[in-house]
Amino acid sequence: MPKNIKSAVTYVAFALLVLGIGVYALVMNNTSVQDRLIKRGLATQLSGLVDDYGGDKIDVVFCGVASPMGGAGPRGAAQTCVAVFAGDKFFLVDTGARSADKVASLGLPVGRLNGVLLTHFHSDHIADLGEVHLNSWVRGRPEKLRVYGGPGVNKVVDGFNLAYGQDYRYRTDHHGEDYTPTAHAGLVARPIKADSVIYDEDGVTITAVTVSHPPIEPALAFRFDYGGRSVLISGDTVKDNNLIAAARNVDVLIHEVLQPDLVDTLVATLGENGQPKLAKIIEDTLDYHTTPVEAAQAANLANADLLVFYHYAPMPQNALMDRIFMRGVSDVRPEGVLGALEGTRLSLPAKNDAIKISD
Repeated sequence: MPKNIKSAVTYVAFALLVLGIGVYALVMNNTSVQDRLIKRGLATQLSGLVDDYGGDKIDVVFCGVASPMGGAGPRGAAQTCVAVFAGDKFFLVDTGARSADKVASLGLPVGRLNGVLLTHFHSDHIADLGEVHLNSWVRGRPEKLRVYGGPGVNKVVDGFNLAYGQDYRYRTDHHGEDYTPTAHAGLVARPIKADSVIYDEDGVTITAVTVSHPPIEPALAFRFDYGGRSVLISGDTVKDNNLIAAARNVDVLIHEVLQPDLVDTLVATLGENGQPKLAKIIEDTLDYHTTPVEAAQAANLANADLLVFYHYAPMPQNALMDRIFMRGVSDVRPEGVLGALEGTRLSLPAKNDAIKISD
């Protein structure tokens, strides 16, 4: 490089460095500039929130895909939660820990929330119920939050209302009835009968399906039908004939999965490193979940168009774990398999065969 050009490049680089330092100093020491930048950033973020969920389609958004063995990692760690929009209806299936934060970060229109469906009452399916209540209440939910579940749902709802009852009162006293109305505060239990239609309004049908997750009885799956499209969410279960029958010809089967090789490795490693009790608890999970290969077999028997994995045990955090999760799956089901992550969205237009997948 000629000397004069090299000198010019050096000068420009130095000038840019000085300019950068100047801009940094301006931002860090000028409150009005800071405020304008924050306001602009927030406005940009809020303007990007578009409520195009439901309408003439079913939309499914994954707000949490981890199990109790989930934990901090590069792919997030919200426990199980699936948002389903059908027509103008909006339900959450389960509300595991940290799922309320994920619902908020995804910008889902929780003021529209019609209810929460609980597959069962393990902690990783109910932990964020109180936060889901708060987030939807302050965003305009027009009634108390309905919580649908099997026998025992009244106890769960009463417990959350007792634990959060003072919070309800504090917020109304502080913000006023116009913004946090007492009439819309709190949870309302909606006990449901398994293996029956539990919701049928405005063309949206929800069916509760008994599945096997001993010692929980009943554990439930939920099937949504709208506009000629259908989605079934398994909840926690072993490979189950009742679920397979209920999922017959479904467009999307969303199925929990446990990878036994990864669990065996985790159990052995915990045992070798002085944690035998935790190793035993995790080993016990092998007998009441479904392997990825079994889920693929179930999807084939049900003639499901798309099989989607969620509620991973353990939560895969990298490409190596992804590969292990898929061991043997392609031998059973060469195509039509998707591993959902937090933020994955499925759109099923009414009276159509298309399934649009996006993040």
